[in-house]
Amino acid sequence: MRFVTLYLRSRQVPAALAIALVSAVLVAQLRSESADPQQGFVSTLLALALGLAVLGYGLGGPDAELERTAAIAWFPRRAAQVLAMAVVVAGGVLLSSAVPAGVILRDAAGLAGLTALTATLLGRQLAWTLPVAWTGAATVLAPVADAPVLRALSWPMQAPDDLTASIIACGLGVGGLVLYAALGCRVERGRQGS
Repeated sequence: MRFVTLYLRSRQVPAALAIALVSAVLVAQLRSESADPQQGFVSTLLALALGLAVLGYGLGGPDAELERTAAIAWFPRRAAQVLAMAVVVAGGVLLSSAVPAGVILRDAAGLAGLTALTATLLGRQLAWTLPVAWTGAATVLAPVADAPVLRALSWPMQAPDDLTASIIACGLGVGGLVLYAALGCRVERGRQGS
């Protein structure tokens, strides 16, 4: 149990978890009770993205080089962290939103995978960028049924039974989780001479 505590503290998870849950619940409640279901979808999606953006910083430790030399199995620990992020944020939003649970779970899985993928490609400081950008684009596009490309881009806003949205969310979720668990967070190089 001591390793888990140290691992979570090194990634600043306790503080980030509190901030992520409070933020996600508050944003999800903003418009979830609105008569317009579209506004409920938007606030719920923003709540998921916000919660995962805050927790995404913890996908990397303070010393990535030290982690790379550690003789422990990182794959299961990293995978568990991404899964836990998705479950915790989805759970907080589920308790405070009237949006169908299928949409929340699908979007949480896809955005958590996208957060992990971004941490792998860009580093922990920028792990929030792609999920937040995609969320913003999806809320502007709204659920589009005509153009296949726009429908794919707006997957988080699609109906719960939309097969395309489910496939994209599953692909992002699994792909991001596996890539991050295998490679870890991108190492940010310090300035020369420091």
